[in-house]
Amino acid sequence: MSKVIIRLSFIFLTTLFSCSFWVQTSHAENITWDNYASALKFAQKVDIPAAPHGDKKPLKGLYFKPDGTGPFPGIVALHGAGGIFPYQAWWAKKLSEYGIAVIFVDNYCTRDLLCEYSSGDNDRKRGKVMRQWDVVSIRQRMYDAIAGYLFLSDQAEINNDSIGLVGWSWGGTTALFAQKFASRLKLPEGGFKSTIAFYPNLVHVQENRQWKQGGKISQPTLILYGKSDRIEDESSYMKLLNDGHPGPIKVLAFDKAVRKFDELGPHRIKKHPRFGSFPKAFHQESFTQSILEVDKFVKRYVLKIQ
Repeated sequence: MSKVIIRLSFIFLTTLFSCSFWVQTSHAENITWDNYASALKFAQKVDIPAAPHGDKKPLKGLYFKPDGTGPFPGIVALHGAGGIFPYQAWWAKKLSEYGIAVIFVDNYCTRDLLCEYSSGDNDRKRGKVMRQWDVVSIRQRMYDAIAGYLFLSDQAEINNDSIGLVGWSWGGTTALFAQKFASRLKLPEGGFKSTIAFYPNLVHVQENRQWKQGGKISQPTLILYGKSDRIEDESSYMKLLNDGHPGPIKVLAFDKAVRKFDELGPHRIKKHPRFGSFPKAFHQESFTQSILEVDKFVKRYVLKIQ
C-alpha cells in the first residue's frame, strides 16, 4: 500500500454496519440534555487575553480542565455560526475526561453579538447571529484561535508541545485555515499539532482567495460530516485529499446523516439568506461512530498512545 493511500483516506459509512462494528458499539452512548447541562456546569468561565493580531479584542471562554495536576495536552475548541452550543460543551467535557485541557473560545460575547451557552437551536438570538456570522470573519476567528492557543500556553498545567484544535461548522473551517497558515502564525512550540473538524463547510471556502494563499496541511486532521448535509459537498473533500497535503488527513462521510448529526434534536429545516434551506437532525449511528473515531484520533495524535 502506498504512502499516499495510507496518508489520505476517504471513507464512506453506510447504515449496514458489519457485525464487528456492532460488537464495538453495542454499548452506544445514550446522550441526554442532562448530560449537556452537566458539561456546562463543569466548565470554568475565563477571560482570554487578545491575540496580538486582528481587532485585539479580549475574549470570553469556557475552560474544561481535567482532574489532576498535569501536564495535560490541550485543545482549542471553536464554535460555528450560532455560538457555543450545549452539545459542543459536552464534547469538550468528554475530551477533558481523556486528560486533555480544552479552552472553548467565544468569538461573540465581547463583541456584543451573543453571550449564551445553554440554549438550543431554536434560540432566536442564535438564529440572528447565525445569519450574520461573518461579522466575525474567518481571519478574525483564526486570530481568536491563536488567543486560545496562547491562553493554554500560559497555563502551568499544560504541555505546550501538544495543543490541537477542534471545531464545528465555521469553527471547523477556521481550524483548517489555521493549519493552512501554520507556518505564518509563528506560534511558540510549533503551533497546533492536530485538528478535528465537524462539518466544516469546505465547499464554500475552497475557491476563496485566502484559502488558496494558504499552504499545505501538515498536521493530523480528522474531518466528519453527513453525506446528506446540503451545505457540504463530496467533491470538496476529494479535492482536499488530492491537493497533496502531507497530513495525514482522514475524512469520514456518514451515510444518511445531515448537519448536526452529533446534537440531540429532531429533523428540522433551517434557512440562511446565503446558503438557502438545509436540514439538521441527530443521527445515533453517526454520533456513535464519531465517538469511536475521535477516541482513536485523540489517543494516537493528542495523547500519543500508539
